[in-house]
Amino acid sequence: MGEKYMTMAEIEATYRDQWVLLDRLTKDRRSDQVTGGRVVFHAPDRDEFDRGLDAALEGVGDCAIFYTGKPDPDEVWMLNL
Repeated sequence: MGEKYMTMAEIEATYRDQWVLLDRLTKDRRSDQVTGGRVVFHAPDRDEFDRGLDAALEGVGDCAIFYTGKPDPDEVWMLNL
């Protein structure tokens, strides 16, 4: 599912309420905050995203994972790669 470069605003609008894996990140030089990248994989459901993540990570270098919806306050998790 490789796509062209998108800003975070474009990603949030296009993949609303979805889990998104980004590659080829761009970051703000001052804050180191991700400002965009290339969407490698996305899914609306966390379980579906987790099932496809291993295959999606093949060949991916510096990457980031985002959820573009409102966080569920009952779900706390950490990801260590």
